[in-house]
Amino acid sequence: MSSNESRYETFTLERATPTIGAFIHGLDLRDEITPQCQTELRTAFLEHEVLFLRDQHLEPEDQLRFAKVFGDPQEVSAFFPSLPGNPFIEVLESRGRAAGTDVWHSDLTWQATPNSATCLHAQDIPPCGGDTLWSSMTAAYDALPETMKNLIDGLEAVHDWEKELTGVVRQGEDAEARYEETRRKYPPMTHPVVRKHPETGRRLVYVNELFTSRISGVPPQLSDSLRNMLTGLAKTPEYQVRFRWEPNSLVIWDNRSTQHYAVGDYHPHYRRMHRVTLRGDRPA
Repeated sequence: MSSNESRYETFTLERATPTIGAFIHGLDLRDEITPQCQTELRTAFLEHEVLFLRDQHLEPEDQLRFAKVFGDPQEVSAFFPSLPGNPFIEVLESRGRAAGTDVWHSDLTWQATPNSATCLHAQDIPPCGGDTLWSSMTAAYDALPETMKNLIDGLEAVHDWEKELTGVVRQGEDAEARYEETRRKYPPMTHPVVRKHPETGRRLVYVNELFTSRISGVPPQLSDSLRNMLTGLAKTPEYQVRFRWEPNSLVIWDNRSTQHYAVGDYHPHYRRMHRVTLRGDRPA
């Protein structure tokens, strides 16, 4: 198959790397997304894990309609503000120093049902810097030796938000009450170390540096060694794609099978994004 894959009829697809990521050309998401186009977008999404679309001059309703092609949007979490009048779109603002985003991670793995996908639309972009990288945890698992696969298949890991997000939760009025409420609502959560993708059936490594605190059921020293080795897989360049944002760029990625890293090199410049997250299921 060439870099421009001809099997899609409603758009042109261009691979970003041989492993992960693809650019979608020829769509204006302000227009109706036909049933055939929806099917082809979902196929491309599951195969390439991250889809990039540039020059999408969208209203929030357009972004939300596009996101619904891939799943059911969920209301904004307690950690970021929502767009006024739209509880399904988060507003992410930063000057290059957002807590935890410059660490390899999957979103919300400390929840019982982490989101399945994330759709990000660029509003204000710094003059340079602020790239985002994604890494395929499917490719990472596939490349492991069989002995390592046999060791980690069936293990579970604990995911916890407190280490990285306590400072965010404790901001503003009633900070302590908000912190205690969040602790009660989101206790540490256990997920499999190797997850089976619910749609493709492919296995993938499901631990990340930001939220995975330990491997369950093994001695502490082995837990630390396994955690460090497995979380380090995301840093392998051969599993990665890097994207340079432009105003009106739109990206959607599979939060189940990828990790991402937002480069925080643009301080003191300002960046603002609109984010839609899609409901997921319990990792298995």
